[in-house]
Amino acid sequence: MKGLIIVCHECGAKTELRLIRIQFERKGVRAAMTGIPAMVCPRCGTEYVPAEIAGDVIDTVSRTIDQTEALLKRTEAHRRTLAPPQHALRPERLELVLVS
Repeated sequence: MKGLIIVCHECGAKTELRLIRIQFERKGVRAAMTGIPAMVCPRCGTEYVPAEIAGDVIDTVSRTIDQTEALLKRTEAHRRTLAPPQHALRPERLELVLVS
């Protein structure tokens, strides 16, 4: 990978190539992706994801969250027709986990 950060900008330690997990939350939907290659500082934990990878991850997760939000709206409409108001079937949260 070109453009790797080999020295941590925070503490000056030499970084190591590792696979990390990135979490996102937007529009009430949480998503996490694992297996993302990044340079990580073993001293302070700062993570550096190469720009070309970060851009692809953000684009993919954004599209997925947008589609999930649309699905939630459709299922909410169906829920209201299936269950009377006194039967609360509303989920406390929705978590979307993308696993490789």
